[in-house]
Amino acid sequence: MDLVINQNVTINNKELKTITSEIRKAGANVIGNTYKIAALIAHVDKTELYLEDGFVDTFDYVKQCFGLEKASAYNLIKVGNEFIEKAGNNYTTLLTHGAKDYSISQVVKMLPLGIDKAKELTADGVIDETMSCRQIEKIVKDNTDGTKARGKAKADPEHDEPEDTTPDEDEGETAICEWGDLPAEVQNFFISYFNVEDFSTIHEIDIKCD
Repeated sequence: MDLVINQNVTINNKELKTITSEIRKAGANVIGNTYKIAALIAHVDKTELYLEDGFVDTFDYVKQCFGLEKASAYNLIKVGNEFIEKAGNNYTTLLTHGAKDYSISQVVKMLPLGIDKAKELTADGVIDETMSCRQIEKIVKDNTDGTKARGKAKADPEHDEPEDTTPDEDEGETAICEWGDLPAEVQNFFISYFNVEDFSTIHEIDIKCD
């Protein structure tokens, strides 16, 4: 997540102006303050502070002020609403974790679980903060049957959950294609190493996502 700190946007609402200033300050150290940013943006969404300054919704506000796209903003709102608590000046997750809290990317992968199930799985050690996003994603799928996260941000009236476009390291995808659709050089490769007389369809070709 990259914030483009736009100082040229004029904010008149007093509380929104204060929050915008806080987010801009936190943006200078975005890794350590992502949870604070999530909590503040969630507050803007919940209270609809953006309306007085003519923003269409929270997504319009964060796009104009910080350069965040809708999918990133949506995830931050969900995390801020469900997974974050403030203790003094610190913002942490509500999840069970070790000496180091979960990263924002790890928490985003847990959003489809909802906070109660996520707390259960982290308390039981099924998910822990040492796991990769890909490992967490697999556990989440096993525990949700692929269902989407419940609940929507106010700023998303059509209830179309933005696609999570954040790539995972080493993540591939499965492709299924007809043998005849493969290029000649690919067919020759398989012919060289395998008995392909009965092949009609090639399943589970692991494609590296760059």
